[in-house]
Amino acid sequence: MPWDFRTESRSSRGRRLEREARREREEQSRIDREKYNAIDQYLLSGDKQVVLCSYFGHHLNVFAMASQQHVHTLEDRASQLSLRTAALTQSGGYLVLSHYSQTQRVPYVTLWDLRKGTVRKRLRNEPGVCCLAVTDNASRVAFGVADSNKLKVWDPFKRKHKSISGYGDLKFSVSSRLHMTEGGAKVFLLSDKISLWDLDRGSVLSVFSPDARIQCVSPLGGGLLLGLSQSPSLISLRLTSPSVATATRDEGDLFGESSSSEDEDN
Repeated sequence: MPWDFRTESRSSRGRRLEREARREREEQSRIDREKYNAIDQYLLSGDKQVVLCSYFGHHLNVFAMASQQHVHTLEDRASQLSLRTAALTQSGGYLVLSHYSQTQRVPYVTLWDLRKGTVRKRLRNEPGVCCLAVTDNASRVAFGVADSNKLKVWDPFKRKHKSISGYGDLKFSVSSRLHMTEGGAKVFLLSDKISLWDLDRGSVLSVFSPDARIQCVSPLGGGLLLGLSQSPSLISLRLTSPSVATATRDEGDLFGESSSSEDEDN
């Protein structure tokens, strides 16, 4: 406590400083040993040129596929850095991920510049982030928060941050997935149902509720490619107008449709 520091003797102050220095050395040694951990998870950029690896530790490693060399080590002594809630841009130039600062006791969404190995922007006090998507140039980030029905949109280079209310029974979870389209103007959300959101206008455009369970989904041009339980067909979900999305397979239409912080620089 401050009062204790003012009244402590010179010898007591020396012992206290030595204890603090010893704890600091032990903590640094523990973090250094994490560099020998096995790989926990990795992300591969869309152009297959950059690999990002996590290690159950306070660091991430960036590798270049063309040269097969280690490029950068991203470190944050205050946070365990995991790729379980993260997104990498198409070219591998930027990473956005959710993490918790153990020293500040605050959750962050952080944008890293992987070409320089530095933090570009941070969004403070964002708990419960369960899914993320980022545009190719990292100008826009979208993320969902567990057990809520709101999608959050962050434009890191414009210092803009807003929330968009979803449809009535929407609940984000760790299995939810986001896919940006139209350069970040819209986003597809898979969370039991598939919904299309207009991020510029701040609204939900369409919600698709198939009778069968969605087994798998991948981006396909400006739409999505779906696989459903109890169906041998692949389904193509695409935009047919600025505000309408449709889902089709070879024999025609499958579904009906219903319309429906703080910023820090480092």
